[in-house]
Amino acid sequence: MLGLIPVKSLRFLVLVVLALVSASLFARSARAAGSGAIGDPLLLEVKGAPEAYYYKARGKGLKPVIMYLHGRGGNPLEDCRKWARVASQFGWVVCPSGPEEHNGGRSWANAADGGQRIMNATLDALQAKYKGRVQPRGNILVGFSEGAFVAMQVGLKDQTTWSKWLILAASDQYWAGDTQSQFSKKLRRVYLITGEGDGVAENTLRVGETLKKGHVPVKVKIVPGMGHEIPRDRMVAMYRRPLQWLAAGK
Repeated sequence: MLGLIPVKSLRFLVLVVLALVSASLFARSARAAGSGAIGDPLLLEVKGAPEAYYYKARGKGLKPVIMYLHGRGGNPLEDCRKWARVASQFGWVVCPSGPEEHNGGRSWANAADGGQRIMNATLDALQAKYKGRVQPRGNILVGFSEGAFVAMQVGLKDQTTWSKWLILAASDQYWAGDTQSQFSKKLRRVYLITGEGDGVAENTLRVGETLKKGHVPVKVKIVPGMGHEIPRDRMVAMYRRPLQWLAAGK
């Protein structure tokens, strides 16, 4: 017959069990955080335009929109999942689709006016679905490659709705005429990021100079070792601080 376990030994066993449970829970939490699992984006039906994808803003009340415009051949659904990892803490993450198919993805057909119609319709659809929750102005516009082409032109035309820009692979060739005179105080902040190996790196620097001459607060980052890309494995490290800086602009 087994004797009773001494109180000191029992306490020690309890502490060991608790330590093992805590370590297990911590490991699970770390794996979950490292996986970046955020679930699938929601589908938004847009009148007169292709469907868009989005993630809801956190918290209650009016929240800003972070709209991402994909590059040529981009996949808006996958792009939205990628950007939600870093941008959902700042507001609604919304990813409209370009009007044309291209190599299994979507394209903006090099048409900024058509892109603006889709952007406006997407924002209208989100505001209609979530009344009183979607900020109508002072939002963040993100564009890459062909999406940067659209974003730089639409952002210039509508600096009220899109007062903060994150332009990836910007080029001064995307603007025509006297751009500098079109900047207003409504354009709060612009952040430009381009890979050092990208063919438009020099063009990005010229965009930055144009913005500075127009008295627009701007930051320019040319990333060593990066080409014409958005690195999926560095989303948080690469884009969280730029988004924080943009979101803080009033």
